[in-house]
Amino acid sequence: MEAPINLTAVFMLCLIVLALGIFGMTMSSRIQILRRLAAEDRFEDAGERLKRLLRFGLGQKRLVDPEEFKPGLAHVLIFAAFMVLALRTITLFGMAFGGWDFHLPLLGANSATGRVYLLLKDLVVFGALIGVGYFLYLRLVVKPERMTYSGEAIFILAMIAGLMITEILFDSAHIYRFEDGQTSWYTPAGAVGLALYRALGISPETAWVVGRVAWWTHLVQVLVFLNFLPLGKHFHVITGLPNVYFQRLEPQYRPSKMDLENSETFGVQKADELTWKMALDVFSCTECGRCQTHCPTYVTGKPLAHKALNMAIKQHLLEQVDVLAKGPEHREELPDLVPTVIEPETIWACTTCGWCETACPVFIENLPRIVEMRRHQVLVQSEFPQEATRVFRGMETQGNPWGLGASSRADWAEGHDVPTVDENPEFEYLWFVGCAGAYDERQKKVSQALARVLNAAGVNYAILGKKETCTGDSARRMGNEYLFQILAQQNIETFKEYNVKKIFTQCPHCFNALKNEYPQFGGNYEVLHHTQLIETLLKDKRIQLDEAFQELVTYHDACYLGRHNQEYEAPRKALQSVPGLQLVEMGRNRRQSFCCGAGGGRMWMEETIGTRINQNRVQEAVATGAKTIAANCPFCITMLRDGLNELGVEGVEVKDVAEIVAASIKLPVVRDEPRQAAEEA
Repeated sequence: MEAPINLTAVFMLCLIVLALGIFGMTMSSRIQILRRLAAEDRFEDAGERLKRLLRFGLGQKRLVDPEEFKPGLAHVLIFAAFMVLALRTITLFGMAFGGWDFHLPLLGANSATGRVYLLLKDLVVFGALIGVGYFLYLRLVVKPERMTYSGEAIFILAMIAGLMITEILFDSAHIYRFEDGQTSWYTPAGAVGLALYRALGISPETAWVVGRVAWWTHLVQVLVFLNFLPLGKHFHVITGLPNVYFQRLEPQYRPSKMDLENSETFGVQKADELTWKMALDVFSCTECGRCQTHCPTYVTGKPLAHKALNMAIKQHLLEQVDVLAKGPEHREELPDLVPTVIEPETIWACTTCGWCETACPVFIENLPRIVEMRRHQVLVQSEFPQEATRVFRGMETQGNPWGLGASSRADWAEGHDVPTVDENPEFEYLWFVGCAGAYDERQKKVSQALARVLNAAGVNYAILGKKETCTGDSARRMGNEYLFQILAQQNIETFKEYNVKKIFTQCPHCFNALKNEYPQFGGNYEVLHHTQLIETLLKDKRIQLDEAFQELVTYHDACYLGRHNQEYEAPRKALQSVPGLQLVEMGRNRRQSFCCGAGGGRMWMEETIGTRINQNRVQEAVATGAKTIAANCPFCITMLRDGLNELGVEGVEVKDVAEIVAASIKLPVVRDEPRQAAEEA
């Protein structure tokens, strides 16, 4: 069989050395950036990381989300082609040195494994061409709003198509020239190419010339493609899988614990204070725009689009690579990220709803860097929205964001048979009422309704009353880590005093802080949200419902119960237990639910840019025809009620799940023995 002449091998070797040399120099600058940034431990639990890499990286699980199924499937087809053709690429390079019959062990047509591989190789080639065709149609014809037009993307798609076509042309020419034009069941792509040659009247000899040109073109394209990847958005081809491997294993988002006594810096001011994982994140952004589809800030015209933020930080890191390489003694040469690279309005727009992170196929973590930049603005620069001043002062002096008297924290419970920890020291559950449940006039009614449910079920509980203080969730999301830690330690000390083991809350933000963030400070408890507790009480038949609620109800998922803690079903099951209640879903529900606009401290800030987030959500709720919007978060209830009022919607109410259940409870109330004995004592 004919073998490539030595000149071919020499020339190919030169090309490989040149391409790898250029690639190495480009990658060294990128790696230099990662090495110069702040440390972050992402190396624990290698076994779990490998499982997630297989599931989400190699398995591409997030890409085939039902909402994005077609583009996700197209990407999977292209990804599969690159994975399978990696061995074929090695084989093609090997032919330059080992002859046209060169193949890797077990991958030749004379073995069963080789024939299976050749069939798979041809199938993924067809699949990749289908994927490329779909993406070209999507970008050039459909032009979805989430996708920004990109000449680079079109070029890359053309390159991918070129790789597939040259593979077919070479493979079929090889069959035509060396195998007497005899195709087999395992060479469908070769059969297509062979049919094309014959249809055009091309002889085996001429076809082999075309095939060799295709072979050279294919391998040169591979080397060009390799060097193009680090230069644009397709850098994610290199960094995507590592980014999936180094994803956060903790709850959806838990801010880092700041060492306030020993830290020399607070938050992120300059590029060198970003962690290497934050840089890997922006290098891995595919610019697919999935983070924008249900992002409340992007949808309503706020100055925050996570895709654009990724691109801005990435560009800044590349521009500052020389300064970063000089080391920390030259950090003053780096400009501040805010406001030089990122406008203040951008970092303060985020509601921390978590949609962007659950949507990202490569697990980019957007929230940490936003909160870290807020921390610097608050703790060092003292530059933050004016409304936050009152909130911080109220939390610091009275333990609640309104600044209302701490002594009145338990006034809502008078006459509602709600024991304090001193009155019922043998309680099973601590009911953490929260600031809204204790002070907000509307939310007090929710607290009282929940008390009726608990008493009807005979739950052995108690409240802290005046000894309770804010969890500090809003302070932490707004960047005031100092205030958050003071409040957290105060609550933890109180919990320790009363030997608290189990807690339930009526606020998802309190629930998330107590469950996921207090353990950072030694506070480890079994924490439930009140809808989880109610659903359990209903399942155990500790309460019975008989009063019909003959209304159409739609349920709004709170971000900090849903996306941040993956609880979607307990509230729905509780509602579905109410006689006569008809539950209808909004189009955006569960993981794809749309934020009310109050998270991330936005509850306390004015919304003056774009359209109002709560109005967007209310319009969707009203469109279902429901007369009641069910929720389970004080912030959500406030925002949804305000949205109804702002839009002038009449005849629609917002109620907590606890209120709906309480209105349907069958009396008389049955008390449990431990609670009754404690009260009699």
